[in-house]
Amino acid sequence: MTNGRKGRFVFMYICKCFYAGFPVDSYQMGLHMKKIVSFLCMGVFAFSTYAQDSNLRYYLLLGAEQAEDLTASYLEPVSEGLLFALTGGWYNDARVKKTWEIDVSLITNGSFVPKDKLEQEIDISRFENLSVVGGGNVIKIPTILGSSNSRVRLAALLDGQSFEFDAPTGLGLISTNLLPSAFLQAGVGLPANSEFVFRYFPKLHIDDASIGILGFGLKHELSETIGFMNNWPVAVSGMVAYTRLSAEYEFETNGVFTGEDQLIDVALDTWMFELIGSTKFPTYNVYGGVGYVTGESVYAVKGEYDIVTPLRTVEFNDPFDVEDSIDGIRANIGAKADWGRFHLNLDYTFQGYNNLSLGLGYTILKGK
Repeated sequence: MTNGRKGRFVFMYICKCFYAGFPVDSYQMGLHMKKIVSFLCMGVFAFSTYAQDSNLRYYLLLGAEQAEDLTASYLEPVSEGLLFALTGGWYNDARVKKTWEIDVSLITNGSFVPKDKLEQEIDISRFENLSVVGGGNVIKIPTILGSSNSRVRLAALLDGQSFEFDAPTGLGLISTNLLPSAFLQAGVGLPANSEFVFRYFPKLHIDDASIGILGFGLKHELSETIGFMNNWPVAVSGMVAYTRLSAEYEFETNGVFTGEDQLIDVALDTWMFELIGSTKFPTYNVYGGVGYVTGESVYAVKGEYDIVTPLRTVEFNDPFDVEDSIDGIRANIGAKADWGRFHLNLDYTFQGYNNLSLGLGYTILKGK
């Protein structure tokens, strides 16, 4: 079997495993694909599709500042996990592509969320108008990626009126503490031993939520540029990459809240700076890198939120933003196999939230 036929066989086998057990009916296939895409993008939709039932808006009964504080703790694992995940999967080789060579890849990432990020401890005594139904001052409740089971009920006092609500719970879907994400990526070989990498996830709408990913990177092969490195048995390159994720979720107006244009606007930005090394064998190779990552996230609660009490109507307009950031050193190790125009790679990154990345690619245009 030739390398090209091997590559096609591997690709078809993976697709067969991926769709195993799915009905052929196009409508049913569409539903299954929607579920798959939702799962791969769960890092974003974890908040957007679940926020409606999480009772986060009830924290506004305590005031915007307190609501921001409590929401920040609740969102921390998904925010940080996504920021680290967006820095993964940028490369699978220190060698750059031949000039004008183009390949496309499907990259799936999974960030491992530390167990201590699945639960948050709240000291109720910090809040003058918040209490636990049944008593208690210190409670432990899930964060957004934590357990979906919690029987904690809270009571907020506003203008002499008590508003009771269940404390927010988590998705309870990640038994392995793995936060997944996915995107498409393309690489183009450039002159002067360089390569441009572009990543993209089309604007996807599911129910009242939407998400899009856009990123770009530049890699330069130092071992081809610096004379004394030309004969080294390994390739060495440097890379810088930027990723932007944007998402939005529209609330339904219900419960004690009235108002309009209630939504969550999400923006995540990351940068990666890496020194990469890899072997130069024709089919099977190993690669790795060391570098630095930094990123910021903003979850902006926008719109008009009105709470009616016996004394007045309390109004909030664009009440608060939840901001988070990451930075730190990272180290990556992986392996890659090439079969003709197809390639498959798997790598693991050690960083704030460790990351597992799997890529399947195809070369659509050979370079010179």
